[in-house]
Amino acid sequence: MAILGISVKDNKEQQEFVRLIQEKNKPIIFCEGLAGTGKSFIALATALELREQKKYNHIYYIRDAIQVGHDIGHLPGTADEKMEPYWEPVMDSLEAIIHASENGKHMNINDLAAKIEVVPLAFIRGRSFTNSIVIVDEAESFDLTALKTVLTRVDRWSKVIILGSLNQIDD
Repeated sequence: MAILGISVKDNKEQQEFVRLIQEKNKPIIFCEGLAGTGKSFIALATALELREQKKYNHIYYIRDAIQVGHDIGHLPGTADEKMEPYWEPVMDSLEAIIHASENGKHMNINDLAAKIEVVPLAFIRGRSFTNSIVIVDEAESFDLTALKTVLTRVDRWSKVIILGSLNQIDD
Protein backbone atom coordinates (compact mmCIF):
# COMPACT_ATOMS: atom_id res chain seq x y z
CA MET A 1 0.00 0.00 0.00
CA ALA A 2 1.28 3.48 -0.88
CA ILE A 3 0.01 7.03 -0.43
CA LEU A 4 1.52 9.89 -2.43
CA GLY A 5 4.30 7.52 -3.45
CA ILE A 6 5.08 6.59 0.17
CA SER A 7 5.03 2.89 1.02
CA VAL A 8 3.37 1.90 4.29
CA LYS A 9 3.61 -1.84 3.60
CA ASP A 10 5.91 -2.46 6.58
CA ASN A 11 3.63 -0.88 9.20
CA LYS A 12 0.29 -2.59 9.85
CA GLU A 13 -1.01 0.23 12.08
CA GLN A 14 -0.29 2.87 9.43
CA GLN A 15 -1.91 0.65 6.76
CA GLU A 16 -5.07 0.41 8.87
CA PHE A 17 -5.04 4.16 9.50
CA VAL A 18 -4.79 4.87 5.75
CA ARG A 19 -7.55 2.35 5.05
CA LEU A 20 -9.87 3.99 7.57
CA ILE A 21 -9.19 7.49 6.19
CA GLN A 22 -9.85 6.30 2.64
CA GLU A 23 -13.06 4.49 3.58
CA LYS A 24 -16.02 6.59 2.51
CA ASN A 25 -18.39 5.45 5.29
CA LYS A 26 -16.10 6.48 8.18
CA PRO A 27 -16.86 10.18 8.82
CA ILE A 28 -14.91 10.37 12.11
CA ILE A 29 -11.63 8.60 12.78
CA PHE A 30 -9.72 8.59 16.05
CA CYS A 31 -6.00 7.81 16.03
CA GLU A 32 -4.16 7.54 19.32
CA GLY A 33 -0.46 6.79 19.37
CA LEU A 34 2.90 7.71 20.81
CA ALA A 35 4.82 10.74 19.61
CA GLY A 36 6.67 10.04 16.37
CA THR A 37 4.49 7.17 15.16
CA GLY A 38 3.35 9.06 12.07
CA LYS A 39 -0.16 10.15 13.02
CA SER A 40 0.08 13.65 11.48
CA PHE A 41 2.32 12.44 8.65
CA ILE A 42 -0.13 9.72 7.52
CA ALA A 43 -3.20 11.91 8.05
CA LEU A 44 -1.76 14.76 5.96
CA ALA A 45 -0.37 12.51 3.21
CA THR A 46 -3.65 10.62 2.87
CA ALA A 47 -5.68 13.85 2.96
CA LEU A 48 -3.50 15.35 0.22
CA GLU A 49 -3.94 12.23 -1.92
CA LEU A 50 -7.74 12.25 -1.45
CA ARG A 51 -7.84 15.95 -2.34
CA GLU A 52 -5.71 15.26 -5.41
CA GLN A 53 -8.22 12.55 -6.39
CA LYS A 54 -10.94 15.23 -6.01
CA LYS A 55 -12.76 13.27 -3.31
CA TYR A 56 -12.62 16.32 -1.01
CA ASN A 57 -12.30 20.03 -1.80
CA HIS A 58 -10.51 21.27 1.31
CA ILE A 59 -8.07 20.19 4.00
CA TYR A 60 -8.20 21.96 7.36
CA TYR A 61 -5.63 21.41 10.08
CA ILE A 62 -6.90 22.44 13.53
CA ARG A 63 -4.97 22.58 16.76
CA ASP A 64 -5.22 24.45 20.01
CA ALA A 65 -2.99 27.48 20.47
CA ILE A 66 -1.93 26.50 23.96
CA GLN A 67 1.79 26.89 24.55
CA VAL A 68 3.91 24.47 26.53
CA GLY A 69 5.89 25.99 29.39
CA HIS A 70 6.07 29.72 30.05
CA ASP A 71 3.98 32.11 27.97
CA ILE A 72 6.17 34.02 25.52
CA GLY A 73 3.67 36.85 25.35
CA HIS A 74 2.30 38.78 22.41
CA LEU A 75 3.41 37.73 18.93
CA PRO A 76 4.29 40.77 16.80
CA GLY A 77 3.44 41.10 13.13
CA THR A 78 0.56 40.63 10.74
CA ALA A 79 -2.13 37.98 11.15
CA ASP A 80 -0.19 35.71 8.74
CA GLU A 81 3.01 36.19 10.74
CA LYS A 82 1.17 35.37 13.97
CA MET A 83 -0.10 32.15 12.35
CA GLU A 84 3.39 30.99 11.39
CA PRO A 85 4.06 29.01 14.60
CA TYR A 86 0.91 26.97 13.92
CA TRP A 87 2.20 26.12 10.45
CA GLU A 88 5.47 24.64 11.69
CA PRO A 89 4.14 21.12 12.54
CA VAL A 90 2.42 21.00 9.14
CA MET A 91 5.56 22.13 7.33
CA ASP A 92 7.62 19.52 9.23
CA SER A 93 5.19 16.81 8.08
CA LEU A 94 5.18 18.12 4.49
CA GLU A 95 8.99 18.04 4.41
CA ALA A 96 8.87 14.45 5.67
CA ILE A 97 6.25 13.55 3.03
CA ILE A 98 8.42 14.97 0.24
CA HIS A 99 11.50 13.20 1.60
CA ALA A 100 9.71 9.83 1.93
CA SER A 101 7.84 9.95 -1.38
CA GLU A 102 9.13 8.29 -4.53
CA ASN A 103 7.67 11.36 -6.29
CA GLY A 104 9.30 13.80 -3.86
CA LYS A 105 11.57 15.41 -6.42
CA HIS A 106 8.42 16.43 -8.32
CA MET A 107 6.74 17.92 -5.23
CA ASN A 108 6.99 21.49 -4.04
CA ILE A 109 6.42 22.19 -0.36
CA ASN A 110 4.68 25.50 -1.10
CA ASP A 111 2.28 23.81 -3.53
CA LEU A 112 1.42 21.20 -0.89
CA ALA A 113 1.04 23.83 1.83
CA ALA A 114 -1.33 25.84 -0.38
CA LYS A 115 -3.77 22.89 -0.25
CA ILE A 116 -4.04 23.05 3.56
CA GLU A 117 -5.58 25.73 5.75
CA VAL A 118 -4.26 25.86 9.31
CA VAL A 119 -6.96 27.02 11.73
CA PRO A 120 -6.30 27.64 15.42
CA LEU A 121 -9.08 26.21 17.56
CA ALA A 122 -9.89 29.71 18.84
CA PHE A 123 -10.92 30.79 15.33
CA ILE A 124 -13.38 28.04 14.33
CA ARG A 125 -16.55 29.47 15.86
CA GLY A 126 -18.79 30.49 12.97
CA ARG A 127 -16.87 28.40 10.43
CA SER A 128 -18.46 25.67 8.32
CA PHE A 129 -16.38 22.89 6.79
CA THR A 130 -18.03 21.51 3.64
CA ASN A 131 -16.71 18.55 1.63
CA SER A 132 -13.53 18.73 3.65
CA ILE A 133 -11.02 16.68 5.54
CA VAL A 134 -10.60 18.21 8.98
CA ILE A 135 -7.50 17.07 10.84
CA VAL A 136 -7.63 17.78 14.58
CA ASP A 137 -4.09 17.46 15.89
CA GLU A 138 -2.93 17.31 19.52
CA ALA A 139 -6.53 16.49 20.49
CA GLU A 140 -5.42 15.31 23.92
CA SER A 141 -5.29 19.04 24.77
CA PHE A 142 -8.94 19.63 23.80
CA ASP A 143 -11.75 19.61 26.33
CA LEU A 144 -15.12 18.11 25.38
CA THR A 145 -16.60 21.53 24.55
CA ALA A 146 -13.78 22.25 22.10
CA LEU A 147 -14.14 18.84 20.47
CA LYS A 148 -17.90 19.32 20.16
CA THR A 149 -17.32 22.74 18.60
CA VAL A 150 -15.15 21.14 15.91
CA LEU A 151 -17.54 18.26 15.25
CA THR A 152 -20.54 20.57 14.84
CA ARG A 153 -18.77 22.57 12.09
CA VAL A 154 -18.57 19.76 9.52
CA ASP A 155 -21.19 18.66 7.01
CA ARG A 156 -22.12 15.09 6.11
CA TRP A 157 -19.71 15.07 3.14
CA SER A 158 -16.69 15.77 5.32
CA LYS A 159 -14.30 13.57 7.26
CA VAL A 160 -12.81 14.39 10.67
CA ILE A 161 -9.52 12.83 11.72
CA ILE A 162 -8.79 13.25 15.43
CA LEU A 163 -5.16 12.70 16.42
CA GLY A 164 -3.69 12.52 19.89
CA SER A 165 -1.60 10.71 22.43
CA LEU A 166 -2.68 9.97 25.97
CA ASN A 167 1.03 10.01 26.88
CA GLN A 168 1.29 13.66 25.81
CA ILE A 169 -1.33 15.17 28.11
CA ASP A 170 0.55 17.99 29.78
CA ASP A 171 -1.98 20.69 30.61
